Amino acid sequence: MELTIEEMLIKQKETGAHYTPTDLGDIIAKRLINELKKSGISGTKKIRGLDPSCGDGELLLSLNRIAKFNNIDNIELIGIDEDKEAIKEADFRLNEMGINDAKLTAGDFLDMVDLEGNLSLFDDDLSKIEPVDLIIANPPYVRTQVLGADRAQKLAKLFNLKGRVDLYHAFLVAMTLQLKPGGLIGVITSNKYLANSSGESIRQFLAENYDIIEIMDLGDTKLFSAAVLPAIFFGRKKVNKGIRQTAPANFYKIYEETDPSKTEVSIKFETLFGLLESSNTGVFNVDEKFYSVSCGKLIVPDSFKEPWVMATDEEYNWITNINNNSYCTIQDLCDVKVGIKTTADKVFIKSTWEELPDEIKPEVEVLKPLISTDHASKWRPLERIPNQKILYTHENVNGKKKAIDFTQYPHALAYLETHRETLEGRKYVIKAKRNWYEIWVPQNPDHWALPKIVFPDISPEPKFFYEDEGCCIDGNCYWIIPKEENNNDILFLILGISNTKYMTNYHDIAFNNKLYAGRRRYLTQYVSKYPLPNPEANYSQEIIDLVRELVFQNPNDERKIEIENQIENLTALAFGVERL
Repeated sequence: MELTIEEMLIKQKETGAHYTPTDLGDIIAKRLINELKKSGISGTKKIRGLDPSCGDGELLLSLNRIAKFNNIDNIELIGIDEDKEAIKEADFRLNEMGINDAKLTAGDFLDMVDLEGNLSLFDDDLSKIEPVDLIIANPPYVRTQVLGADRAQKLAKLFNLKGRVDLYHAFLVAMTLQLKPGGLIGVITSNKYLANSSGESIRQFLAENYDIIEIMDLGDTKLFSAAVLPAIFFGRKKVNKGIRQTAPANFYKIYEETDPSKTEVSIKFETLFGLLESSNTGVFNVDEKFYSVSCGKLIVPDSFKEPWVMATDEEYNWITNINNNSYCTIQDLCDVKVGIKTTADKVFIKSTWEELPDEIKPEVEVLKPLISTDHASKWRPLERIPNQKILYTHENVNGKKKAIDFTQYPHALAYLETHRETLEGRKYVIKAKRNWYEIWVPQNPDHWALPKIVFPDISPEPKFFYEDEGCCIDGNCYWIIPKEENNNDILFLILGISNTKYMTNYHDIAFNNKLYAGRRRYLTQYVSKYPLPNPEANYSQEIIDLVRELVFQNPNDERKIEIENQIENLTALAFGVERL
């Protein structure tokens, strides 16, 4: 029984399932079968292949098809899915292909594993299943919030995961328990764990449990309808977890290319899936879309806190030169902070405060100008003092942040009372013993008056700009202020370096965090690690002077381009690398 498009979309939303394209399934199966043949066990005994979230059986069909093509006839297919209708469809499709001995069961794979780590898979007739030789999987992308607090906490505790957790994290551990030592896995996941700080425990788990064979970062290729950018992890389960991997793993990275200067020299390729099977590096044209592909050796740092780097030898040498010639990083001299998180923007943020009736129009003392991503532009904000304002609920008293007593501001209090039900609905605020009317993350009220650098969370290009009008910063932006012992000159050096092509290139290589259509994430964990030259060096002082001109003199376009070119040249000289 085939699902309609509408039914499939509803099912995807509810379960996080995203069925795998046939061609992509074949690519994963080919990698696994090739590794199986290298191991020399492909023809010696029955090979057990498992898909723990098999859906309609697409990956099992790929595994069977590629095995047969390679004259491997001893594959036993095992499929599990909590969707009974999907299992029926998988059974029908497998039978249609003459596969009558597959073991399919409807159930939640995670419920089939003892959370204390003792294997107890499969109820009923599958209770005696032994660990498998191969796992091929595309587990659902669902954060554990939807599983319920108790179950989410149990899973997080077992997996030693921090922060936001996706259901595929749980699947990774459960699948590893079910895989034989020396067994192979090919699994589609989100690519976030490769570079995000929240992926630390996943990186540690994979590195400790697997000899990594290859990671394919599929970037913004849009092979799935999910907003998640996918990656494919290929690994061989370690026989001895205590032995660190010595052989380097491979990587394959593909992202849409939007730089016109690079697309002019692109190579035409027939299909995207064909491109994924190649090991070519360069820019490719597939159906009038351009993709940048790079291949090389995966760099796994000693510390799991650090992101895994997908860099070619040339790229790795380039960022190594910059790191070796740097004086420090931004976090050594400055603090990088996220903006205000109100958790009720419609209540606290408006450009139309003046239009409210006088009796609920907040007093000007508690309305602060708010810069957001809409004001972001290189060097200077689009509006120095935005019309958009935030009803700011905090102040500093004797050096301590505290909520404002709004009985001093009766109009503001009257306004907040009109939204009391909404604000009290934020149960986490009440649970934290905070006042019902408070902004959730207000930051330090005294810091808004300080000169600062501001930049948007998401942007296709760097948009770092200087702000010294005492504006608050919205939660869709980040901001940088010097540590107490440093003067403001350092801000102009950071501003100059951060807006260069050099730092954009460094960002892409070191942090590998592009989203769709070339947009990048600019988060504290990345920007704080930007390298800086010695602030006292002549090149740095020249950069500072040029940035001051851009910020305070607002030169015409011709002069602006000239200055930006000078900053690029000085940055190359400061870091001892060639001009890009």
